[in-house]
Parts: sequence; C-alpha cells; structure tokens
Amino acid sequence: EEEFSTYTMREFMEEYVAIPSSVEVDEKRRAIQKLQSGFSITSVKVFLVSLLNAFRDLTLMGVQAFDFNHLNNVLVSRDYRQVRLIDIDGNNFSNGSSLSPRPTPPQRPCLDVDLNILLPSVIEQLMLGKGRGKGFVTNKRSEIWRAKEEDGKEMLHTLLIENFYSAFNKNGLDDEAKSKVQQHVKKLAEWFYALLKKQPPWNNW
Repeated sequence: EEEFSTYTMREFMEEYVAIPSSVEVDEKRRAIQKLQSGFSITSVKVFLVSLLNAFRDLTLMGVQAFDFNHLNNVLVSRDYRQVRLIDIDGNNFSNGSSLSPRPTPPQRPCLDVDLNILLPSVIEQLMLGKGRGKGFVTNKRSEIWRAKEEDGKEMLHTLLIENFYSAFNKNGLDDEAKSKVQQHVKKLAEWFYALLKKQPPWNNW
C-alpha cells in the first residue's frame, strides 16, 4: 500500500505552482524543481482521478459536509499518485472510520457546493500554474476568459505545450511524435476551455 505522510494537498499545490527562482533554500528549490519537472500531463490525470474517486466515495457514503477548502484535510502520497481524505465530520476517513448520513431533512449536500468551487480551481492550477505562481494562473485565466474562443483555445494550447511538452520546441521529437502531441494537446485545450468557461457538460459539477 502506498505510504501517506503528513504531506497535505495544500503543501503540494504550493510547491507545484511555486516559482523555483524565488525559493532561497537550495535543497527546497531542488525538491520543487524535481516535482515540477517530473509531473507530466499523465501525472495530472492520475492525480485528478484519485481525487475524484475519493470525493465519489464520500457521496456514496452519504457524507454531506467536508471542509477541504483549505486543502489541509487532503493528504498526498509520496509518489503524488494518490490522495486520501481526512477529518470528515470529525472522523478520519483514512483509517476506515464508519460514516453514516446525518439525520437531517433532505438538503443539497455541502459536498456538492464545495466541489463546484474547489475542483475547477485545482484543475486550473495543475494545468496552468506549474512553476509559474498563483498570480500567473489568475491573470491567465482572466485573459483566456475575455478572449475570443479560438484565441482562448490557442493560448491554452501554447501553455500546455510549454508546461508539459518541453521537448516539443527543442527538436526533441520527430515529425510523427510532434503530430501526435499537437492532436492530443488540441483536444486537451478544447476540454479545458469548456471547463474553464463552464460550458456543458461542465456547467454543473
């Protein structure tokens, strides 16, 4: 079983978007550079699948309230491939605590409300912010939002290439490989644009 430590998702996200040149401690800077350079688009997908699976399990168990907006209640595995939720309604989900629905009248679960806010923000940081800082994510999101649709998708396409396919512009790929990357990133940019703009089916999480 993959080991989990006290490494929270808040810490992970801060290091993921950190600008390496702004980190003064050499050891810390090298660790951040290693994390960022090794985090591929596949790593993003694996990470998100684990996060979504954890949230899905909560809804299946009938949990209505879980405070994860500060991300300290989400632990990240040492290989960044899995997450584990803790402190759910006062329980520790990672220890297999028995959870049961609250005896309250039917209402919209808090989990649904929080997910609608949290998940898009997490995805935006993962896709746009690697090594660029939170300010960059905020500004670029606003820029893409205001741009025409084709221009917005083109901006996303360029950023995704820069963030996850560094070999693309360094003659590190042959023509066939470049063509496959272009096709994949085009689809990725279209998906992410729809999510960012909350277009169907991403208008309601």
